[in-house]
Amino acid sequence: MISFKINGQEVEVKEGTTILNAARASAIEIPTFCYQDRLSILASCRMCLVEVEGRPRLEPACATVAAEGMAVLTHSKKVVSSREDMLEILLANHPLDCPVCDKSGECELQDTVFEYGKGDSRLADPKRVFRIDDIQLNNVITFNANRCIQCQRCVRVCEEVVGDVALGTMERGLDSEITGVGNSLKDCSHCGNCIEVCPVGALMSTPYRYKARPWDLEKVETTCGMCGTGCSMTIETREGKLARVKSQYETGINGELLCAKGRFGFDFIDGGERITQPMLRKNDVMTPVSWSEALDFIINKTLDILGNKGHIKGLISPRQTNETAFMFQKLMREVFQSSDIHASCRFSGLNLQPETNDILNNLLTQTYSRQPLAEILKSDCVFLLGGNICDENPVSSYLVRQHKRDNHYHLLLASSRPCALDDIATEKLRLLPGNEAKLLAALTSDLEISDDREMSDFVSAGKVILEQANAVTLLIGSEFMRGKQTKDCLLWIEKTAQRLQQQGKQVFVQFLFDRPNQLGLWHMGCQPDLHNDQSGLQKYHPDSVPDMFYVVGADPLANCTAGDPLEQAALNTPCLIVQSAFMTASAQQAMVILPAPSYGEEDGTYTNNEARVQKVRVIRPPAPEVLPNSVIFTQISNSLGVDIGSSKIKQIFSQIKQEIEGYQALKEDFIFGPELNDYGLTTEPPATSAALTAPEVKVPAIKVPQVDYLALAGYTLITGDSLFRSGKLTAQSKNLSGLGHNAYVEMNPGADYDEQQDYEVTITRGNTSHTAPLKINRAFPEKLLFMPEAQLSSPANKIITAAEYPCVVEVEIKVSNEVNED
Repeated sequence: MISFKINGQEVEVKEGTTILNAARASAIEIPTFCYQDRLSILASCRMCLVEVEGRPRLEPACATVAAEGMAVLTHSKKVVSSREDMLEILLANHPLDCPVCDKSGECELQDTVFEYGKGDSRLADPKRVFRIDDIQLNNVITFNANRCIQCQRCVRVCEEVVGDVALGTMERGLDSEITGVGNSLKDCSHCGNCIEVCPVGALMSTPYRYKARPWDLEKVETTCGMCGTGCSMTIETREGKLARVKSQYETGINGELLCAKGRFGFDFIDGGERITQPMLRKNDVMTPVSWSEALDFIINKTLDILGNKGHIKGLISPRQTNETAFMFQKLMREVFQSSDIHASCRFSGLNLQPETNDILNNLLTQTYSRQPLAEILKSDCVFLLGGNICDENPVSSYLVRQHKRDNHYHLLLASSRPCALDDIATEKLRLLPGNEAKLLAALTSDLEISDDREMSDFVSAGKVILEQANAVTLLIGSEFMRGKQTKDCLLWIEKTAQRLQQQGKQVFVQFLFDRPNQLGLWHMGCQPDLHNDQSGLQKYHPDSVPDMFYVVGADPLANCTAGDPLEQAALNTPCLIVQSAFMTASAQQAMVILPAPSYGEEDGTYTNNEARVQKVRVIRPPAPEVLPNSVIFTQISNSLGVDIGSSKIKQIFSQIKQEIEGYQALKEDFIFGPELNDYGLTTEPPATSAALTAPEVKVPAIKVPQVDYLALAGYTLITGDSLFRSGKLTAQSKNLSGLGHNAYVEMNPGADYDEQQDYEVTITRGNTSHTAPLKINRAFPEKLLFMPEAQLSSPANKIITAAEYPCVVEVEIKVSNEVNED
């Protein structure tokens, strides 16, 4: 520690602390424009100049390290005069259009001038005009070059955190101007983080422009519903209409960072076909009915099924809250007497193999590391395995990039398709889904891989890195859960963690779920045969056809792969009940449709990938006829003579605290207060893998799993989220619809295909085919194709089957007659 003085006040800080950070820690304000904690130091705006006794010139506080015995003045005459001069220079060419500028009311330049400006100007020359018209950088970001103060925040956040390098500076001096670098804006992530960090109104949100003023808006702090990262965000509305989404630097796991889906995609709640009243199929026609008639039908049907010892299956979407999931599993187990409950349409590997769920549950309770991502990213080695974190969990990838820059750890990356983190990975490998087990087995054994040179090289380098690391973080994508190697992959994730622990290393394991509450649903008990101690419950059998299939928020007919047990259940059940906010393919085929709140229309919680429990708050009330999910469940259970508890969210969470392992330590007093957005991390379960005495998983020590599609002949098709799509939900967003390709097949077709030419690709498998524009990506492995799963979410486009993922397809490429991105 060192000691020095700021404005005569004695301050003690760690060695290496800058004057700016020391001052802020002591509640002494020093103005800045170019500085931000997560960005590199530029020291170009000169607003943070301070006087250091004994030095001839003023020093930038952001770039000057405090020294023992130093005396600093932050408001001396010399400093005050300098700040006034700097602001006068900035305003010399800055347009004074505050009345029409979207930033007015929250502009850092405006606030700084009011606080530190001298109130007049000596400059009377005409202002410099860079551009007469604003520039549309893309469909969601507008640039006003005249307002730019050249702080370079946008350039640095784009390059250093997002990794796009889409923005840069051209010319010098007074001619300096922010612009796109080459053709980089074509591949911009459209995340809007440049808007968030811009201190003035130079970079603006196109969907928000001229919609409102900050003082007109009602603000709600909530949690993003796009993926499992769990970003905190502020959703702002004006007169009940969605205006914009923002984030704050001091809040949540993400700070001010959001991805395109999180920042611009939330107008999906105003899209799609909303279900506003109950409907019942009569004479094969869906007919609007009252709530009492719809619920009476379900109650009578349940009584009939239970009386005949029939079978009831349940499915809930991982976009639903913990409270909805907890009450749904109680309805299923205590009322419908069934433990046949599922929490995802896309994980065919889990759906086809019931025993895999027990292995998954063991991993979640014994090995899963419920710690902040920011902490586990400080490990000596971070291993990203499977999935594509940059498309499925973009903000998590931003944090990986930022922490690697700050902590200089080794990054191992094994994914099926190119990733935006490839450029900073110590070692990278293209790995087909399902081969995760083989890779982990090779990394933790002495066996050599002779049939795959690239994997062999990765294993050789990876073993050295893992051996040298004292702490290892495994971030696991969920892509392998789509295929038949799910069981092997889960076992070897557990096995790998245990073997690394036995070597005396700290090991952290977390999944990278691409849905906001997948982990929470499993914690709540939405998993088949999870409660084996309850005798008499109907168990899960993949081939059984249920007498009733109760679906909450999900769409098995669209989102399950062909032949998945959940798809077959929805197709064949005599009674399909769909409780949903939007009309879906499954709802169109249902016997009963129950309207439900959409995201932002009821309170609750999500559990993110860290196991952090976070609030999801009401943004606006649902339509008058729409009942809360928990009320629907309690009305059904009460009518059947079973009390499953209160339907009020606060009371439901109290039940969760009492009954769900690991949730007991959460502070209920703060749960529904306005001051906090998350309740903190759940505690580790009693039997945790933090101890080296964790029970050994029964996996043959030298057996390397063999994947029969390791070297597939022909073209191989994989699917998942894209940067601008998260399933079919985001297709309802008008803001996202203009970003990137709406429909495409991504691949590397070879050097014979010109990137300036438009092509279309026809993919065929059996009797099913699909045609879409070709998106050329030279970084793709040969004969590997990717299509966003939203394109495959219809009966006509179900090329992928539950029995085979990834699958072999036939491909035909031809020149397109017209550009078609729809």
